[in-house]
Amino acid sequence: MSEKDNRELSREERLELEDRAIQTLLELGVKFEVPLKMAPKDPPRFVSWWNRRFKRLALRWRGRRLPADWRVETRDVPDIEQGKMRPACFRVFHIRPLYLGTIDALRKLYLQIEYDEKAVQENPIQESKRLFRYIPVMAKIAAVAVLNDPSVKDLEGGKVGELSAFFIGNLNVSRLQRLCMVISQMMDAGGFTNSIRSIREIGQTRPKPNESGAGGGLVER
Repeated sequence: MSEKDNRELSREERLELEDRAIQTLLELGVKFEVPLKMAPKDPPRFVSWWNRRFKRLALRWRGRRLPADWRVETRDVPDIEQGKMRPACFRVFHIRPLYLGTIDALRKLYLQIEYDEKAVQENPIQESKRLFRYIPVMAKIAAVAVLNDPSVKDLEGGKVGELSAFFIGNLNVSRLQRLCMVISQMMDAGGFTNSIRSIREIGQTRPKPNESGAGGGLVER
């Protein structure tokens, strides 16, 4: 490996890479997985026989335990208790670039959370426990971002309620933290602020009068 490959990136290069990563996130969205509390079952004998004989026409079997509209993948994960790999099921989601209506719905949910950094610094344990009361709100935030449907007005029941209940039953704190960080980046608050700034600048621009004063016209550029 050359010295060029080994050298540390400068601050400008790191910022450029971070900016590219954020732009890719905003344009393409992100996929994330939630582990399910069930072990995959072996397919019926006919399905196994068919897949062995006709690999190009392999059948995907998922059983009746999983809803048909769920996207589920299976892969091996380490089992600490048994000291070996075991198969596990994951429900897969894809958060696509957020619409303005979705961002507005997220804003309404964020306003329900009262957070005091000073109180957290002075009494971190008690204040952190108090913040656990916002678990349902955090689950709704994740559900609204995943659905990304501005036409959804009911933030308590319906699709939002169903998906938030799933997240409450299957997400842990570390996964919720990573998910909320991604959602926060995809809201692109900086980009929206720049849009407001651009509009404000246009509104404050004043046309220059014609220096000759003839006809009261504007100066051509």
